[in-house]
Amino acid sequence: MAFEGHSTFGTEAGPGAELCCSLAVRAVLFDLDGTLVDSVGAYIEVARVAAEPFGFEVTEEQVRLALSSGGSFWKGIVPEDRSDGAAILKAISANAAREWPRILREHGKLFDGVLETLDALKGLGILLGIVSGARPEVLELLRPNGVLERFDAVVLGKDVSKSKPDPEGILKCLDHLSVAPADALYVGDAPIDIFASRAAGVRVVSVLTGAGDSASLSMHAPDRLIPSHTVLPAIVTSF
Repeated sequence: MAFEGHSTFGTEAGPGAELCCSLAVRAVLFDLDGTLVDSVGAYIEVARVAAEPFGFEVTEEQVRLALSSGGSFWKGIVPEDRSDGAAILKAISANAAREWPRILREHGKLFDGVLETLDALKGLGILLGIVSGARPEVLELLRPNGVLERFDAVVLGKDVSKSKPDPEGILKCLDHLSVAPADALYVGDAPIDIFASRAAGVRVVSVLTGAGDSASLSMHAPDRLIPSHTVLPAIVTSF
């Protein structure tokens, strides 16, 4: 794809709400965008900035759909009968790649309470991992206050050959941690995270802080559906 890293920049394209029973695990793996990092607004902005010089508009709905499904932001914005369509899409994708580091710095941030959530889980003896299709720049948001140091393994888009919903990233992270899929759970904000978790054989907790809404997430029956990462210490235990 023209913009290596997060697939959405490329040109290719039971409700579980009850909290009564704790999930016993050895490892918790996290998505980044929309889960630990408040970046949906940054993606909306980079899509606008990248497409606008060519006279095209990418709506917020398109961005959220792409983030939820692993598709491309640019799908369908250039008429199919344009002979220069492929070149335009390549240029838009290159624009996004060039502008992304700046826009992420200006519009992206950690959600409140991330450090406290991670420390609570670590205090239970739980291993922590990151599995995300995000570009490496996003890790800069985790460096202050030693947030990144809390993680025992990190797998990003550059580290895998297949992106979510393929389970490669989750399984690779678990291999680094020496944890079996049955002993882990994945935390994400989109239906694609549920699909990847099921394919990997791990349990999945969906959060309502990113691309997916309650209806779209509940439809695919995550093991738990929670408002944000801050609820995790109350529903997870170690063994």
